[in-house]
Amino acid sequence: MVDFLIVGNGMFGAAIARHLAPNAGVTVVGSGARPDGSGTYGAHHDEGRIIGDLSRDVVWSELNRRARDGMTELDPTLITPCGALTATTRSGPDYISVAAWLREQSGADIRTLTAHAACADFPMARFGPDETILHQPAAGHFSPRRYVALATQSAQGNGATVTRGVVRVLRRSAAGVEAELDDGRRLRAGAAIVASGAFAAGSDLLPVPVALRAKSEVYVMAELDDQQAAELDAMPCIIRTIDHPQLADLYVLPPIRYPDGHTYLKFGANTLIDHWLPDPAAVRAWYDHGDDDGPLPAFRQVLTDLLPDVRIRSWHTRRCADAYTAHRRPYIDILEPGRLIISLGGNGRGAQAADAVGQLTARLALTGQWQSSLPRDAFRHVPARGPWNGMTLLRDQSSNPGPLPGERQANEE
Repeated sequence: MVDFLIVGNGMFGAAIARHLAPNAGVTVVGSGARPDGSGTYGAHHDEGRIIGDLSRDVVWSELNRRARDGMTELDPTLITPCGALTATTRSGPDYISVAAWLREQSGADIRTLTAHAACADFPMARFGPDETILHQPAAGHFSPRRYVALATQSAQGNGATVTRGVVRVLRRSAAGVEAELDDGRRLRAGAAIVASGAFAAGSDLLPVPVALRAKSEVYVMAELDDQQAAELDAMPCIIRTIDHPQLADLYVLPPIRYPDGHTYLKFGANTLIDHWLPDPAAVRAWYDHGDDDGPLPAFRQVLTDLLPDVRIRSWHTRRCADAYTAHRRPYIDILEPGRLIISLGGNGRGAQAADAVGQLTARLALTGQWQSSLPRDAFRHVPARGPWNGMTLLRDQSSNPGPLPGERQANEE
């Protein structure tokens, strides 16, 4: 019997395994192929995520900084440096004060630009006079698919075992935990760490239900020809607070070549069709046949507003899902001492912080104690019937005009 069974083989699960395996016996179990044969479930099957220190608050920013260091340690070539611009307004998330804190505490190189200066330095983009642009030269993007592969290889090199399957039930006893998989197999361990992201929401895996919601996500893959990709070679990652009736919180990555041989601008936002997915079956149904075409005209408009000279060869919408918590930070907590730990809730920005989340979770699992300078209470779970101060769907915001400044959940993926 191994020491720990990690439920989930995505960003958080792979990161936990990487940091835990050198010190304990580990088995990781996660989903295999989708029924339609198009790949596997999970948001990490992609080539583009933004990585930079600046985030919506200082806790996320510190997670990002630690994760960036961890990725560099894992493989110095994992991050593609291209810089990042965060464009915000007075009514948007308070990136400006967070940037000031980062400069003071860690000497982070975050430069404040006017819209005119940003357009001069990055002529492919257009910003408005009411926007303040924060420039992180050291930021960039990385492949979450490659990170998971590298972290998993690191864990396996330290003796971890990876098993394909879906855990349907977790049973606990004085002897440890037993996981029953969808095909009837049973796996035993001293303790379990649930890190299955959106698939944990509404599941039967947790003895104490927590306030965790799975949300549908839509993004766009805008195909470029080789000439246009070359013209945008100096483009940074961009996060932008936008005022649009159908979209909020735009993020755009520079041209990235994907495994199909094509080059795409990947971008996304919160949309009016976003909805909560009540259980794992609903998450799988969304991945398999959710209707994601509706926001495409709005997506095309906001991209053209930002990059007016861009020439798109073809447009494709894609689906994924993410887990959101009641306090907008990950739950890294012990639900049952010595038996069950959770590491859940990317909140639309978990990929870039995953390596740090994995390290925090591994330390908690090994010692049973919180061993970090980050505040313990920032990561405690909230019971299912507790207060919800997390993500508000855009459709619900639109039915209640005039959200408070910073109320929107900025998506930084």
